[in-house]
Amino acid sequence: MKKTLAWALSLILALSAAGALAQAPETVFDRIAGLSWSFSSGVGAWSTDLTIRKDGTFRGEFHDGEMGETGEGYPDGTVYGCLFSGKMTQVEQVDENTWKLRVDSLVPEEGQVPEVIEDGVRYVTSEPYGLSEGDEMLLYAPGTPLSVFDEDMVMWTHALEQDDPPAALETWFLSSEKNGSGFVGYPEEAAMPNPWQEMTAEELEAASGLRFAVPQDARQIVYRYLANEHLAEMQFTLDDDEFCARVQPAALQEGELMNISGIYMGMEYEEPITVGHCAGTIGLAQTGSQDWVELCLWYDPAPGLMYSLSVHTIDPDGLDLTAVAQQVYVPMQGDR
Repeated sequence: MKKTLAWALSLILALSAAGALAQAPETVFDRIAGLSWSFSSGVGAWSTDLTIRKDGTFRGEFHDGEMGETGEGYPDGTVYGCLFSGKMTQVEQVDENTWKLRVDSLVPEEGQVPEVIEDGVRYVTSEPYGLSEGDEMLLYAPGTPLSVFDEDMVMWTHALEQDDPPAALETWFLSSEKNGSGFVGYPEEAAMPNPWQEMTAEELEAASGLRFAVPQDARQIVYRYLANEHLAEMQFTLDDDEFCARVQPAALQEGELMNISGIYMGMEYEEPITVGHCAGTIGLAQTGSQDWVELCLWYDPAPGLMYSLSVHTIDPDGLDLTAVAQQVYVPMQGDR
């Protein structure tokens, strides 16, 4: 009897909870979840980009390339940027088209080094541009007349860049008077196209002349090609760690390496290695309290190919990245 009563009480509580969830009112975050937000000039030199979830938490990235800002060791310029996350809450609904949101928290992601020089470019971790902790921002729905904005805010909507400018917003728009910024919320299908093309190993070799060997026991193998940079990539999982191998034609001097991995962090414990007959380096960097990135770079001078292999792991001591690189590497001897 006691078991029956306990079971009945559990069922009632579960149904009550389900009913409460079903009756939870929709918030404005429910309406904008899935949009890709961007504050930019539209010419690609800089942007701050966000994704905002249904609970108001967000994650973002800022970058600003200053190619004229050069110095010893970085003749190709400086890139300022950062990765960050935080949370917003709704303060009030101002009218049928407008909501006031507050940035309750804004923190940089762990593991970002203050400054590093890679391949002739200086990378500097900076503050995000366009939003700040404690700021109260205004969110506008599509259909809001452009006449409610001043000249600067109309510029950030990019509406006037169209051949036939609309009289009202066609997208969601998030603005900050304090920071003089305006983020346009694009549907995911309208966001900038991904320049990476996913393909099979055979298609990759046919398109680029580049290829990888697949390590034993590797799973979830994906091949991609970035045609405008002639850069090939193979991602795979091995022993629950995620690996990314890349190869790209490059004309380098003896002893010179180029970081093609897309990872620009100051490496600890860097040391020389050999992959096949190729000289290279291996390094390790901590990205957070538990996660590590290990990066291996090597150059094959015969065909003129630069390679990289990176892995995200929580146990770098139990991993031999050089041994995995040996399995990935395909000696080509100039026969591309």
